[in-house]
Amino acid sequence: MFGKEKDDYSRKMKKSLNGRILRNTTFNILMLVVVCCAIMGAAMQSLANNILLDSLQPMARQSAKTVEANIHMLADRMMAIAADSRMSAEAAADPETGTVNAGTLRANRNAILTEAAETYELYTIGLYGLDGRLIQGTADAPGQLDGEFFALLRETDNLTTDASTKFQDRLGITMGMPVKENGETALYVMGVYKYDTLNDVIGSINLGRHGMAYIVNQAGTVIGHPDQSLVLSGSAMVDINGGDQGTVDRVTSDETGAAEFSVDGQTMLAAFSPVRGTQWSLVIQVPKEDYGSYINGAMLAVLAATAVVLLFCMLLVLRLARSISRPVKSVTDRMLALSDGDLHTEVVRVRSGDELELLTGTLNATVESVNHYISDIEHVLTQVAEGNLRAVPQVEYKGDFALIRESLRMILQSMNETITGFKAAAGRLAEMSEELNGQSGELHQASMEQTQSTEELVDEVSHVRERLASVAESSGRTREKTEEIARCIQDANTRMNALSEAMNVISDNAQKITQIAKAIEDIAFQTGILAINASVEAARAGTAGKGFAVVADEVRQLAARSSEAAQSAADMVNDTRAVIQNGVKLTDSAVGSLRDISAVSDQISGITDQLVTAVQSQESAIVMMEERIETISVIAEKNLQSAGGTEQSSGLLAKEAEALRLRVKKFVVKEDGGR
Repeated sequence: MFGKEKDDYSRKMKKSLNGRILRNTTFNILMLVVVCCAIMGAAMQSLANNILLDSLQPMARQSAKTVEANIHMLADRMMAIAADSRMSAEAAADPETGTVNAGTLRANRNAILTEAAETYELYTIGLYGLDGRLIQGTADAPGQLDGEFFALLRETDNLTTDASTKFQDRLGITMGMPVKENGETALYVMGVYKYDTLNDVIGSINLGRHGMAYIVNQAGTVIGHPDQSLVLSGSAMVDINGGDQGTVDRVTSDETGAAEFSVDGQTMLAAFSPVRGTQWSLVIQVPKEDYGSYINGAMLAVLAATAVVLLFCMLLVLRLARSISRPVKSVTDRMLALSDGDLHTEVVRVRSGDELELLTGTLNATVESVNHYISDIEHVLTQVAEGNLRAVPQVEYKGDFALIRESLRMILQSMNETITGFKAAAGRLAEMSEELNGQSGELHQASMEQTQSTEELVDEVSHVRERLASVAESSGRTREKTEEIARCIQDANTRMNALSEAMNVISDNAQKITQIAKAIEDIAFQTGILAINASVEAARAGTAGKGFAVVADEVRQLAARSSEAAQSAADMVNDTRAVIQNGVKLTDSAVGSLRDISAVSDQISGITDQLVTAVQSQESAIVMMEERIETISVIAEKNLQSAGGTEQSSGLLAKEAEALRLRVKKFVVKEDGGR
């Protein structure tokens, strides 16, 4: 086990101390460099962002002012056109009559519009009425002003710039101005300047390699961009800034500021400022990577310098590691040899004047001390192996090694006491083994008797169980017969109930027959009266009524016989009714007797059930008793086997006790007085 651990330790030591010092130092320096570079990179990135954003905001404000100045210049031109005296009707009025010449007025206004279109590079210009309809204008002038633009023009009643720069299929700046006559708005002048004014300002803003400036209105629509196709297609700012709606909301709310967002995975820096006097805001958008090259260059320079310094430090650390590892390796080799049991090889002393010199000197002294201690321990153990327990250590043990001397003394003392105790115990053990041998014989005989009694008890319980099984079978047959009697009684009850109901029905029918007989008797009585009346009337009729008198006499006789028959039927029904009532009473008495028999049968069935339950309980108890008796039988068998084994073991123990007593006699121990 120790050799395996030593081999594992040797394999681990194949990694030199130089490598460990170099790796750990390099790792620590690299970690420090990485942390410092990360902090410096983050600080430079943050500083660059702040510098760029701070520098972009003034540029955005200045560019917005430039656009504003250009718009003001265009506005001044539009105001000059609207304020031209030739626009008013007074300029075309006859000096004598004061009548306005419509042709002259139209010619004057046409001259003004033509001069303005040629002078100020307008796509078109026109005059519009208070309803927004075209009065007169140059080519391409729309016949109706745009609804939103016209509404804003009427609301402000002053110079108004359209929020959009799209004019038909071109780009232009649409401006409108009211024309006043006698302090009231008479009509509106609307002109569309060419897009060059905005395009020159946007195109002159060059930031980095991919920076750009564009203008959006309050709806978030791009109305000025170096790529005019985006303006013509009606692109929104949210399509350009990668969907950053927060920045769009800030721009469209006429806020001046800066923002940072991502477009297709590329970080963008943007500054924005509103163009005063319009519904526009100017946005300058620059990719952060355009300025990241300077930061990356600085970072590369720092990393290169760090790599050079790191290489120089590694060389210094390697030199220091070698000066430490060589003496340590010598000490390690000696320690490995010591772990292999080499106590004689001399330790190479190092003269370095530091802890390494102290380490090698201490190791040498330790090896010499261990040699002396092991030699003394070997001498003592040799004496003990020869049976001499009076041996004592001869060397003076220093420091914690004194515990070894004390341990040897205590071991020898303990062995003396133990061997003395063994001698006394061997005698007592021999006596006890003889006594145990006799007790084992008695135990074996008792176990045999117990086993025999258990077998007899098992046979008796088996006979009881057979008798209980016979009783249970008889109880089961009694219960079946009792249930059969109960079913017969139940059927008899049912039939007697049906007979009683039939007797009641017959009694009811007899009552009805009596009523019918009564009715026949009444009819016969009435028929007799009618026959008497008929005879009287026939007598009055004389000869003519003789035949009728014969019929009346026959009817009277028939009525008399009917009355007698009805009376006889009533008497017979009364007699039958009395017999039926007597039968009903007897039926009720029989039903009661059957009920009593059924109750007794139920009691017998209950007693039988209790008897069956009791027999089953006794059978369960007998089964449990058999199981416990079987357990006792197994235990008795084990006791019998144990008793036999104990008897054999006691004999062997007596032999071993005698052998132990003979062996203990060989040791020479100290007497009590010599301790």
